Amino acid sequence: MRVSGYAVAGVGVNHGPPKGTAMGASTKTPGVADFLLSWDRLGFRLLVFGSLALAWILQGMLAGQPWRELVLMELGGLLPWAFLAPLVLSLNRRIQRARPGAGRYLAAHLLGMVLVFVPYWCILRGISFVWRSSLSGWHPAQFSALMPTTLNLLGGFLNVPFVYFLIVLGAEAMQHAQARQEEEIQAGRLARRLSDARVALLQRQLHPHFLFNALQAISTLLHRDPATADRVLVRLSDLLRAMLDDASSQTLSLRMELDLTRKYLEIEQVRFEDRLRVDWSVDESLLEVQVPSLIVLPLVENAIRHGLSPKVGRGRLTIGARTEGSWLCLTVEDDGLGATLPLRGGLGVGNTRERLVALYGERAALDVDTAPGAGFRARIRLPLEEERS
Repeated sequence: MRVSGYAVAGVGVNHGPPKGTAMGASTKTPGVADFLLSWDRLGFRLLVFGSLALAWILQGMLAGQPWRELVLMELGGLLPWAFLAPLVLSLNRRIQRARPGAGRYLAAHLLGMVLVFVPYWCILRGISFVWRSSLSGWHPAQFSALMPTTLNLLGGFLNVPFVYFLIVLGAEAMQHAQARQEEEIQAGRLARRLSDARVALLQRQLHPHFLFNALQAISTLLHRDPATADRVLVRLSDLLRAMLDDASSQTLSLRMELDLTRKYLEIEQVRFEDRLRVDWSVDESLLEVQVPSLIVLPLVENAIRHGLSPKVGRGRLTIGARTEGSWLCLTVEDDGLGATLPLRGGLGVGNTRERLVALYGERAALDVDTAPGAGFRARIRLPLEEERS
């Protein structure tokens, strides 16, 4: 058996599945829920109340009303609520925690309107005083505008219910938006956990599979060639130790994956002797790329077991790794007996394909090209994101 080596120096390159899958964090485009979550921000409230006031000012100007009076009445009457909203929100939270009945609910909010009206009226009269004084001059007669009268008290209070309940409704919408966002986060977290569990289950299936096949080979050699069986057993021990140390996580470097494959081929070398030739065609700059653990090894084992082992005479196995645009392509090809499509399910091809779907969705693929007597070629395509220093 001839196994060509590959260089151990590589360029730091990382890749992973699309975000939102089991191996990445999710991102999403901000929606209505995210917009509503801004209700407790001063800038957002200034935008809402300012836009509403400007719309009413425009409507009044079209009706022929003086713009100065419209600015004082609409803009000056609405913008203070952007600063008073935290008080309304606090009152609303207290009422919600008390969970009163319908009657007490309305009574509590009516009392809340009265409490909010006091600072609102003071701000409103202050704005009116400053505005009128700046237009007609500062003189003692203007201070009468600061005195409460039945007319200005009633006029000021009539503005309260609409804006008060607008703030309350905005708070309710914000709470629903927060709950929906939290549900989406929890659902995404649960989906990732389920995907991780599925990948881990598929990965754990490979360990006993390799162990069974290797022990079967040792059992065959034990009575015919005990010394060879002993060497195979030692190499199997090295392989299992490496699998437990290096392949216990979801990903590992391509270098480690190929090292595991090489250790497995050393076991097969004892059985095949000179009947098997292995060629490596690996781009050295890709050796540090992260790939799903045990992604190449099952395909190599599948090629040897089903394609090359039953073949009479010598066989050739080629293992390759290269880039094609933004993709990493891994190939395992043999000149063995081949197979008839479609393939029967098995751990070699079937397990690998399932793991790729669980980790990458539709962004990764495993293609098979084979025919009876024409060998077998498996080609894995993974998304690749290069970050070269």
